[in-house]
Amino acid sequence: MKARIAKAAGLLLAVALSGTGLLLLQPDCLILKYTGFYCAGCGVQHMTLALLRGDLAGAAAENLFMLLVLPSTAVYLGWEALRYIQGKKPLFRMRGFLPALCAVLILAGLFTLLRNLPGFSWLAPAWASG
Repeated sequence: MKARIAKAAGLLLAVALSGTGLLLLQPDCLILKYTGFYCAGCGVQHMTLALLRGDLAGAAAENLFMLLVLPSTAVYLGWEALRYIQGKKPLFRMRGFLPALCAVLILAGLFTLLRNLPGFSWLAPAWASG
């Protein structure tokens, strides 16, 4: 059990460090750079920085979709780690996982489409509007 705890903690630490590294390095969005369109992830770095300042409205203005999805993802990863430690069947192997994942991906595609349409410019990252 100690080995499972160490593996789960190591994986969660690696995910957290990767996210921190991306936040510090602030790489350009390749989709925006080469297509000129905002992807579902555009604005996440600014959203995270706004959250660190305690500015929830500013974070929502940067990327409303990820503001809702990323905490859910963190809960999922924590739950998956706990199940791994307990030796239970992984959630991603359960029946409802694939439909849930497909729903999130469809929502991401819809969000990407809408935030690039003129009538929905309020969904574009706040940093892009000035």
